[in-house]
Order: sequence, then C-alpha cells, then structure tokens
Amino acid sequence: MFNEIGLPIQKKCVVAFIDLLGVSHKIEIGSQWALDWVWLFYKSITQEIKQHENVKFKIFSDNILICREIDEDNPKQCVLEIIEVLDKIEGLMFTAKALFIRGAVVVDDLHFSDNFVYGKALVRAYELENKYAVYPRVVIDNSALELVNDEKSPIVQDKDGLYFYDYIQFCIIENKEEWLKKIRTFKFNVLLNIRGNLTNASVLNKMEWAVNYYNDNCIRHNIKYLITYEDLKECGVNVSNIHIVPKLGGNCKL
Repeated sequence: MFNEIGLPIQKKCVVAFIDLLGVSHKIEIGSQWALDWVWLFYKSITQEIKQHENVKFKIFSDNILICREIDEDNPKQCVLEIIEVLDKIEGLMFTAKALFIRGAVVVDDLHFSDNFVYGKALVRAYELENKYAVYPRVVIDNSALELVNDEKSPIVQDKDGLYFYDYIQFCIIENKEEWLKKIRTFKFNVLLNIRGNLTNASVLNKMEWAVNYYNDNCIRHNIKYLITYEDLKECGVNVSNIHIVPKLGGNCKL
C-alpha cells in the first residue's frame, strides 16, 4: 500500500525470515532432477502457506520471508499463526528427509508489496537468522516474545540465552494424535543427517544441537526415545565429535 503521494506505507507485522537448510545443496547440484525436486517442494510449501489468508510470503533461493500484519485486538494470535505456518514448513522439511529450518521471528514495521519488501522487521529478522540462529532453530526476538511469552507458548530458552520456537512442544500441544510419529521422524532425520555428513564439522555441530534439543524434550515430556551414544555409534560417527548434555538452559535475552 502507498500513501497519497505515492510513498510506501509500512505497517507493524510479524515477520519470519527462514533459511531452508539443505535445499541450497540441491540447487547447487544443478541437475534437472534436483531442480525439479526443489520446484515441487516449493509448490508444497506454497500450498500450505496459502491456507492462511492473512499471511503473505516470498520464496527466493533457499529462503522464505513470511509476514502477517498485526491485529491490535489480538497480537498474540498473529504471532502464533506465523509459528503454525513454521510448523507446517518444518513438517514438510522432515517429509523430504534430513532437512531442517533456521530463522528468526520479529515484530516491527514492514512494507510488503509485489515489487518491494523492506523495513526494520526484515533487517532485524535477517540479522538474527544470519548471525545468531546458527543451529536448526527459529529464534524468537524480544519484540515477538513479549506478545506470547506464557507457560503454554511453544517457546523455550536455549543454553545461550536465546529464545526459540519449540517444534517438538508445538507438536505435542497442537497435534495430539500425531506427535509421537513426528518426534520419531525428527530423531530419524537427525541421525540420517549425521550419517550423511560424518566429515562435515559444520553440519555435525548443528546436529549436536539438534540431538540435545531432542533429548531435552524427551526428558521434559517423559518420552522414552532418547538419542544415545549407541545410536551415534551406529551412524558411524566418532562420538567425541558430538557431546550429549542432560538439559538445555540459559538466563539472558538478546
């Protein structure tokens, strides 16, 4: 939207900037099969997001920008709707096997039109994803956290003090019939990713985080499907490269 003299109007929005981990590799391969796979995968993501009529999005390379204008009467629900979209994308990533998402969610001003997207929300979301998210997690900025931070929200604090969207908790809360299947799929994909990247220190670092995030949820929810050192050994990994810790935790914000 533009004002009376043709200048773009910015509105307060919930914005998620997402990196689809593993997709860029398929694009780099350059084979027709890989490119066709990416196209079909993006079509599936598009169909899921379009079910939310108030949510706008753009897909470029291996990134997705998602936004929803804040409803001042119910800002919390706007943030939760973006998290619900992220949950659907995460589910599709797991269906594709061993793919994860990394990103950030911010609430701030944004202009979103066919040709232009800019504003403080995008700058902040990109900064958080690029510099701070690091692992396969979606960091929740303080601007969004203050709208949804209660005991029932699917957001937890990590050991480095950052808050992030808790995919497994969200599965348990919102998908009571399928949550066990989903977390088993999470475990399978973590181990599959480790098995396929035994010499890639960067990927193993990210998967070390995923192992401990998964195990922490199993402990919190009394789920008996921990990832063990025996599981890691079966993948062929040198277990000294992945350290299992008993619990996540932290006490500071961005």
